[in-house]
Amino acid sequence: MDWSRPKDIRTPLSTASIEAYFRENQSGYVNAEFKNFNLNSPSFDVRDVRKFIEAYSPKFLALGAYIWNEKYLPGIVKWVKTHYPETIIILGGPQVTYGNHHLVTEYPGADYFVRGEGERPFTALVNTLSLGVPPNTDFLNRYAIYTPKLLKQGKCDRIFTTELDRFPSPYLSNILPVNQGQAFVRWETVRRCPYQCSFCQFRVEGHQKVSAISLDRVFQELAHFKEQEVQEINVLDPIFNLKPKHYLEICKKIEALAMQSRFYFQCRLELLCKPHGAEFLKFCQGHDVWLEFGVQTFGEKESQAIERGNKYDKIDKALEMLHRFNVPFDLHLIFGLPHQSFEDFLWSYDRARVAHPRGLYLFPLNVLKGTNLYQKHEEWQYEFDPMNNNVFLKSKWMTTEKVEYLKQIAEDVNSQLNVR
Repeated sequence: MDWSRPKDIRTPLSTASIEAYFRENQSGYVNAEFKNFNLNSPSFDVRDVRKFIEAYSPKFLALGAYIWNEKYLPGIVKWVKTHYPETIIILGGPQVTYGNHHLVTEYPGADYFVRGEGERPFTALVNTLSLGVPPNTDFLNRYAIYTPKLLKQGKCDRIFTTELDRFPSPYLSNILPVNQGQAFVRWETVRRCPYQCSFCQFRVEGHQKVSAISLDRVFQELAHFKEQEVQEINVLDPIFNLKPKHYLEICKKIEALAMQSRFYFQCRLELLCKPHGAEFLKFCQGHDVWLEFGVQTFGEKESQAIERGNKYDKIDKALEMLHRFNVPFDLHLIFGLPHQSFEDFLWSYDRARVAHPRGLYLFPLNVLKGTNLYQKHEEWQYEFDPMNNNVFLKSKWMTTEKVEYLKQIAEDVNSQLNVR
């Protein structure tokens, strides 16, 4: 049950990646159906989810847990266990990955909790269960899978990650068909992030290295997008310009293919000051590229509080480089950060405007499970809406009235732009 934007294709990349791996590696005993529901569609009705389950009476039911479907998921799990008590329920996704032993009480009735990147654990678990063999302790530990019994014992200490170089492509395997002249695709070339921002769930698995998809697969996907004349490609890498031996090769391939697609890259400003930064900006000059930078704040005390590590001298230099190379860019800011008053955010907002970005996006803080900020939310007097993406309502430094005022400003500012 995903949250899709208007340009998105029906199946999200995360689901398609799991399905592509499953189709290639399943044992052959399972007839599996993958289905996506768009929660922000005007026609969405949770009863349609139940009807879909009723149509199959499945032996196994796997559900992705996200902040945007939290209001529905526990009820669906309860309904399934009431009407289909023999169905084995598997939960994965961020709400599970970044949860803890309390998952057993948050989702009563679920049988298995898959924490981490789901392609291999999900497939291995279903293959094992389809043989009628309950997975043993070694299996569960290897794949960071937890049962209610383990969670009740307080065990919930692993997140599964794996190298991505051998994962099948959802696009090349036609799990995600690409039509001729398709308007938009979401694409990934790496996963994970080396930075340690306390509001971000990537920090939880920060001890794991950034893993890149093999350039061979990346190049094949680019050639496929070129052949199908895809109009826009949104790259989901947390920081595209992180590894020069990876991302610069991708840029060279885009040039070699003479691609006319528009690319959206999420990048880090300070990395433009590295020796490879100028080469990247020269590439951007000659192509339809939209760069996005999540600065989040220009305030030093907020940056320190969230362990963002912003280096503002390098940020200033990077902004100067962007203008010198005449490369348009977008900036993202978060309001509601620790130690940030209403006036502090307005100062940061003005500072961002002075940088003359093409687009400036403002977002309220999400108090996300598993993050350091979440662990301190009581100390910092954060109140947030668990039924609305954990969006914060107030904090020690910002009143409800000021938050609502900033949300209105953000809505006005963002509505003037094309939020992707």
